[in-house]
Amino acid sequence: MSIATYITILSVMRLSAALISETPESASQSSIVNGTDWHDTDGNYIAAHEGDIARFNGVFYWYGSSYANNPGGKYDVTDGPVWNGVQVYRSTDLKNWTYKGVALPRPENGWGELGATGRSHVLYNEKTKKYVMWYRWYLHMPASFLMVAVADHPEGPFTSLGPREMATSNGFASDMNVLQDDDGKAYVIYCDHETEATKFAPGANGRYAIRIDSLTDDYLDTNKDGVLVFEKAVEAPAIVKYKGKYIAVGSGVHGWAGTETVCAVADSPLGTYKKQENISEKKTWSSQVTDLIYLKESDTVMALCDQWWIPDKKDINKSRYLFLPVHLDPETGKVKMEYRDKWNPLSPWN
Repeated sequence: MSIATYITILSVMRLSAALISETPESASQSSIVNGTDWHDTDGNYIAAHEGDIARFNGVFYWYGSSYANNPGGKYDVTDGPVWNGVQVYRSTDLKNWTYKGVALPRPENGWGELGATGRSHVLYNEKTKKYVMWYRWYLHMPASFLMVAVADHPEGPFTSLGPREMATSNGFASDMNVLQDDDGKAYVIYCDHETEATKFAPGANGRYAIRIDSLTDDYLDTNKDGVLVFEKAVEAPAIVKYKGKYIAVGSGVHGWAGTETVCAVADSPLGTYKKQENISEKKTWSSQVTDLIYLKESDTVMALCDQWWIPDKKDINKSRYLFLPVHLDPETGKVKMEYRDKWNPLSPWN
């Protein structure tokens, strides 16, 4: 037997062993359950709202906001120091999450002391060996800045480097997300609130455009490309690369409420983006999309969604989450989101 033949047989045996170990029965045992409360391994509510799920060295990290001691979800600068820093949880299976503390604490003074942060998203920069967090810091409309922080470990502690100027007329930006492409280049997609003064209110016919900028090589700043993804009335964007396409999604401007998910697709990160029909149903099953992540094990895109005020309309911190599969039809190029009560996002049997 030749060495090449032996290596081929060994590879087939390893693949077979992997498939045998992951059966429909074992996949079911590892399934997450939507429509229920989410708890960490200590039994506490998972407080990672407006979140991001990133993966580093095979481990998942869930970053997000805690509204502990702030059940009404106050966030304006006049409300004082209301936020609790960026929380982080760790998991290897997307089902069991261990709380790892505050990745980015609220500063006692300076940038971020007042107002609120959210939409924190983390990338790893191979050149600088730094974990880079982009996040939103909100004071009062339209004063909403995108901020950058860095750390040596995905769990932090992250050190804030302050606000960044975006490709908008005033440099301000709001809800955002990030994308790291296969070639190592990175991008930030964000909400441009530029609009007439009489149209600041959510739900009005103001801009609320979604734009995308490329990042500098160290991921610490933007090149201010300002490419338009959605023209108006969209917030809370997310983006992922899947089957050679760049899929951008967002929500209607309805505050903390369920809204249908809008979608646009492009052949490159900086577009041109072509808008599609809404990809969800029932107001995204009473939720708002906050993140998209590609899972190689199942060749699936998973959407992380916030079910605001469900089940407790008096405590936003108890809001639930949905993990939902997103599909792309390779023939038509159409994207569709699916609701499932129970599934294992990592299983090829789904």
